[in-house]
Amino acid sequence: MPLKVAIVGGGVGGLTLAVALQHNPNLNVNVYERATELKEIGAVVGLAPNGLRTLEKLGVHEVLTDEVGWRNKNRIPMIFKHWKTGEILGQDLNHNVPEWRHQFARMHRAKLQKALLAHIPPKAIHLGKKAVNVEVDRSSGATVTFSDGTRVHADILIGADGIRSGVRGVFVPNHELVWNGDVVLRSTFDYSLVEDLKDIPQNSSHFTGPDGFFFGTRIGSDQFAVTASFTADPATDPEFNEPVWNAPASVETLREKFRASDWHPVVPQIIERVPWLRRYANVAGRELDQWTFADRVTLLGDAAHTHGGAFAAGASLAIDDAYTLSLAFDEVFPPTQVFSDQAATPELIARVLGLYERIRRPHAAKVLALVHQGKASAHKRFEQTRAGNPECDADFRKRIANRLDPVWLTEHDAERAFRTAAAEDLEDRRRASRGLAVQAPQARL
Repeated sequence: MPLKVAIVGGGVGGLTLAVALQHNPNLNVNVYERATELKEIGAVVGLAPNGLRTLEKLGVHEVLTDEVGWRNKNRIPMIFKHWKTGEILGQDLNHNVPEWRHQFARMHRAKLQKALLAHIPPKAIHLGKKAVNVEVDRSSGATVTFSDGTRVHADILIGADGIRSGVRGVFVPNHELVWNGDVVLRSTFDYSLVEDLKDIPQNSSHFTGPDGFFFGTRIGSDQFAVTASFTADPATDPEFNEPVWNAPASVETLREKFRASDWHPVVPQIIERVPWLRRYANVAGRELDQWTFADRVTLLGDAAHTHGGAFAAGASLAIDDAYTLSLAFDEVFPPTQVFSDQAATPELIARVLGLYERIRRPHAAKVLALVHQGKASAHKRFEQTRAGNPECDADFRKRIANRLDPVWLTEHDAERAFRTAAAEDLEDRRRASRGLAVQAPQARL
């Protein structure tokens, strides 16, 4: 009988994992999603080359098309411009992305969700299932209780239920999400609403200011997306005292915060065409000490690394998490070999989850370290501005020009990282079987 794998959360990470595990006859995979219908939540989503290459390996070719995802014609993933003059201050560049279909793509989140769902049997998706408790036993598996009173038992439980993960909350109840005061406003709409504007960006443009930004970009399906952010000051912005997620917002807020007298002319011109807005708060938490619990439960995506959307990397990170976990399953329970209930021991399951965490947690830890470093620096600049000592333009330009090259993240090869770690794991087990000491990871560097 196949191992029962329960995935809690039907977001990008959970759905990608369901797609990735479908081919393995040793696994019976089901997804449990709290929403009563799978509809778009959020707005634009960006997929970096790493995420696109992974989805291609999984056969999700729909997201590689120009109809679904917009790719900048200049092949530059992101352009950072001076908020007032429009001068280019810096750029994110590709290092090894020769194929057009792997260029950074921006799309409506619903398009990505639809593409993933097309590769999952409908009977494997269960809606209206909000997890409220998890009980786990290393010898027998995990039982999830849902808010509707139903319970599901699984051999392996994956918490892919987002940054406010209920699964994580059972095992790490004190994990704190901290808001640094950033208010994020988002919208997507038909490109026809802005196409007549003289300077409308055709390549993704990040108008960057000392205390905020305005990002405008074409996205797939002939749409345009806006993401704007500013830091709320409780003294002058009492309406933004509390963090909210996916709440209605007024376009007037955009007009007020990005006035024509301060920002490049195209910014207020775009704002005048924005039909609606939703408001979000960027929150982030510390690095988790562990992702796996009782060798039966593990975390994936935002549930595992609460980085708050930094680097526009959330979707691609979750996709690579899912792919790595699927490779770990294939390594321990090869699809070409059928395992009996007795053969699928807790020790083998522990090896799957341990291999996954060993590979992905250090990668996510680097993201989180940079997130918290950036938040601390931004908070310091904000306090200096409040004290009447704002960052001068020369220092601002230098800071943007010296941004960290994100290639280590956007072009990360999850499969190569897995193959290296799997070979090391095999060598460790061979040494252990011969009674030899296992090499410390540092010794392999």
